[in-house]
Amino acid sequence: MNINFDRTRVVLLLLLAALLGAGVWAYRGAAESLREIRATGMQTLLNTQVGTLEQWISERRHEAEQLVGDAELSAGIVRLASGRGGEGSRIIESILGKAGGIGVTAALVIDPRGRILAASEVQRTGRNVSPDFLAHLAPALSGRSTFLRPYSAPGSVPGIREIGRAWVATPIYAANGRIVAALALGSQVDKGFAGLFAAARPGESGEALAFDAEGWLLAPSRHAEDLAQRGLPPRLALPDVESERLTQLAIQAVAARDEGGQGILLTPYPNYLGRDVIGAWRWLRQHDIGVAIEIEADEAYAPLTYLQVGFGVVLLLIFAVWLSGFMSPNALATLLRRNGGTRQLGAYRLLRQIGEGAISNVYLAQHRMLKRPAAVKVLKTQSTKEEWTARFQREVQLSSMLHHPNTITIYDYGTGSGGEFWYAMEYLEGLSLADLVERYGPVPPARTAYILRQACASLWEAHSCGLVHRDIKPQNIMLCEIRGERDFVKVLDFGLVKQISGEQTRDLTGNMRILGTPLYMSPERIRNPSDADGRADIYALGAVGFFLLTGKRLFETETEHDLTYQVLHTVPRLASECSPFAVPAELDALIGRCLEKDPAARPQTIAEVAGALDGVLVHMPWTRAQIDAWWRKHWISETDPGRRFTAPTS
Repeated sequence: MNINFDRTRVVLLLLLAALLGAGVWAYRGAAESLREIRATGMQTLLNTQVGTLEQWISERRHEAEQLVGDAELSAGIVRLASGRGGEGSRIIESILGKAGGIGVTAALVIDPRGRILAASEVQRTGRNVSPDFLAHLAPALSGRSTFLRPYSAPGSVPGIREIGRAWVATPIYAANGRIVAALALGSQVDKGFAGLFAAARPGESGEALAFDAEGWLLAPSRHAEDLAQRGLPPRLALPDVESERLTQLAIQAVAARDEGGQGILLTPYPNYLGRDVIGAWRWLRQHDIGVAIEIEADEAYAPLTYLQVGFGVVLLLIFAVWLSGFMSPNALATLLRRNGGTRQLGAYRLLRQIGEGAISNVYLAQHRMLKRPAAVKVLKTQSTKEEWTARFQREVQLSSMLHHPNTITIYDYGTGSGGEFWYAMEYLEGLSLADLVERYGPVPPARTAYILRQACASLWEAHSCGLVHRDIKPQNIMLCEIRGERDFVKVLDFGLVKQISGEQTRDLTGNMRILGTPLYMSPERIRNPSDADGRADIYALGAVGFFLLTGKRLFETETEHDLTYQVLHTVPRLASECSPFAVPAELDALIGRCLEKDPAARPQTIAEVAGALDGVLVHMPWTRAQIDAWWRKHWISETDPGRRFTAPTS
């Protein structure tokens, strides 16, 4: 009987092994065929995209050449170049009048040395273009109309505004055939150039990209909103690497800059959002730009999922047969009990994932003994670089110093069996201020003051301990219902906290890119990320107050570069000018003072802000009856989709 059973088991193992071998052969064949199909499809799409771009550029050059074919206009520019005419403004008006119909919004007349003789932005007349712009202008000054790519990288020469525009330039000849100037016509990237790439996005996740030699995107990404929410720049760089290393595709393309070339990457690699993608690229040497097509690997190789599921089933069968034949029943039961349980970190049993960020995941968990719910944040294994681990440890260690009820509570932290760093914090049910405004619109002044006053209480304790939060924003402030207490504020995510007193004062972000959300950064944080004190939090709290009262961003811009400029130089509007509510003068003035560019002009302490809010609440209280009425109307039950943990996972 046992002999027959053993023979049956051996035969079954052989059959399963044969099935596995056949499956491996079929899978490899299917995978290779799919890779070839994807390679052909992506290369075709890339060629089409490059052809469309070249045609668009050719049409823009032709339009510029037709414009300078106007004898009167050309003669005027020649006189201007020779110093015999002071008609620059009239010439520019004539150019824009004739070229406005084809999308031209800016014009420059530039002499061979790079000096601007006339400009649509009058203040630029008499100045020089940047050396890089002049270098790309060289073909036009040598007798050939040329295309000048948009500029997206920061750090341009002050006053130069080529950023956000695509240009074509054509030479201007004197009567003796000598080139005396170049006429450059600029059009907004989002009006024409960007449309070429938005129309070529393949599938649900695919992108058509244009980028420069530093990896900066020259046309808006389809994930622009996601980038802004994460505080990431529009650049083909890995999101969780301190050195700002470019993605694999960008590295290959930029390496081919001098001679041009093309390539395709069918093995998944992380893109600028950290998602695995495949891509094809070509560097257009004559235009000094890279063009690429990317699509997420899961979508590109979706047909292989069914084969992978089949393989998993076969492997499980083989493993089960092996276990039944070579392990005792007691040993088998022990192993199943050990592997069948849920994952544990320290005293916490992870139940399910409830959030994911660039460097960490958040899980709903339960304490093994106390049965208390908690949220456990776990650093991703690919993010365990020394700097990120240090930042993660600093977040929990400094946050654990804080005990105010309006600050999220840290329970425990440690290192898992796989070396991953984790910490446990209180599990919150509620919604962030960003969700509050998105779902229900602007917040009345009394409730705004009530919310800000509680946030002040959290920051008051932090500042008293010598800590600056540095990432105050609507997403990091939650409105909760805690043990029957409603409209209870919790300040979250001390991942960018800076210690401004004591021995551990080294700023871990000092040698990294600017971290945080530019919209809520104070001007001094943008100028020098490591130079910030409690007044930076006061500025951010003022921006949050403006957002609550108006439902609008403090500065409405299309690019991060324009946003940075406005944060540094533009005086924001008063909340009373944009709010649908009658904002009390005291609250309006307080928010305006918090948003002063000069830190010395703001309230100097969070206690001063809290005192001013107390004064507002005396004359305009947010009562318990109003609180209960709002929650009864909008907070239906625990099954409400809005009732969820929304702590950041960065």
